[in-house]
Amino acid sequence: MKSPMPSFSRYSRAIAVALLCASSAISRAGTPVADSKETKEVAPTEADPWQFTLAMPGWLAATSGTIGLNGINSQVYVGADTLLKHLDMTGSLSAEVRKGRFGIYGDMLYVKASDSVYTDGLVSKAAIRLDQWLANLEVNYRVLEGPKGYLDLRAGVRYTDIYSKLVTNANYSAINQASTQLVDDISAKVRERLSELDLKSRLKAILEERIRARITSRLAGLEANRPALPIPPLAGGKLSGAEAARAAGATGPTGGVVAAEVDDIVRTAINSRLDELAADLKAQVAATTAVLKAAAQARIDALKARIAGDIASALKSKLNASASLNERWVDPYVGFAARYNLSKAWYLTGKADIGGFGLGSELTWQAYGALGCQVTRFIFVEAGYRYLYTDYNHGGFVYDVTQSGAQITAGITF
Repeated sequence: MKSPMPSFSRYSRAIAVALLCASSAISRAGTPVADSKETKEVAPTEADPWQFTLAMPGWLAATSGTIGLNGINSQVYVGADTLLKHLDMTGSLSAEVRKGRFGIYGDMLYVKASDSVYTDGLVSKAAIRLDQWLANLEVNYRVLEGPKGYLDLRAGVRYTDIYSKLVTNANYSAINQASTQLVDDISAKVRERLSELDLKSRLKAILEERIRARITSRLAGLEANRPALPIPPLAGGKLSGAEAARAAGATGPTGGVVAAEVDDIVRTAINSRLDELAADLKAQVAATTAVLKAAAQARIDALKARIAGDIASALKSKLNASASLNERWVDPYVGFAARYNLSKAWYLTGKADIGGFGLGSELTWQAYGALGCQVTRFIFVEAGYRYLYTDYNHGGFVYDVTQSGAQITAGITF
């Protein structure tokens, strides 16, 4: 049975005792001996040398979550393979400066991707572009350190910059065709509605009104004059019911019968000849249409062409469009980083942090774990997995997204 592994604190105490003994030995060795004829000077050693680390992390991240603007949200998923197909440019770099227990760390990641969609509709092409910057800057303090590894406390800020752009190109041929068809369809609808009108009923009402008015005006003088002889309204005596009541108050010789009889006369005459009259009017309209059509057709075609042109121009202006959005924010965060040496060459490393706190995003947290190999004294490589979650909501822009995937890192320490 293997003995339990010593803790970091025990290693720290052991290192402190070793350093104390070494410093005592060095001080004694540096003291001149009384019998010696010459003394040797020992160069002072630097207790906490500067240490620099440069690395290039390659993160193959898939993106999933909710992205929206002004209440219109979309569920998105972009796999790492899809990102690679549409990747235009990417770059990453990390650096750390350390002296003793204190260190300053920073990293950045830039990704530029684009895609285009082609259609046969009114929009011939839609081009999409996405740029994203991620950068971290932090200070850390090493609270534990020993031969088997270390533990750092971290505090810093994370900068996120997302730029999105959409460019659409109008399909001129399809727009011209659609505009012309639209105007033709509207013209056909107008003709259809006009043909549905009851020409016979409208003509009857107009004729009745005009004839009644003309007859009544011509008989007005007869109704107004009284005869010299005292005779009763004999014409009114021929009426009965409601019409007789109308005639009872009349003073003229017709006894008011004219106004009543005119309605009957007009209705009878119109009804008996209306079909014939409508047929004659249709014949005249048909004959006139042939003459007017030639003169009016050019005017109608020109008007339709202008309307179709206005519609096409408006569509081209709207569909040849470009829209973009750029969102930037900064999140404070706190976390830790650790390393555990499995052997002289192999080690495990990891870090985690949490932040946002409503100052930038509502919440953001990140975790990273990897298996590393110290290839030489200065060169190392790591293979691991990185996870980043961001919940940002500001000004109608929603970015509730997870980015995660494998990360391969190569670096140098000097």
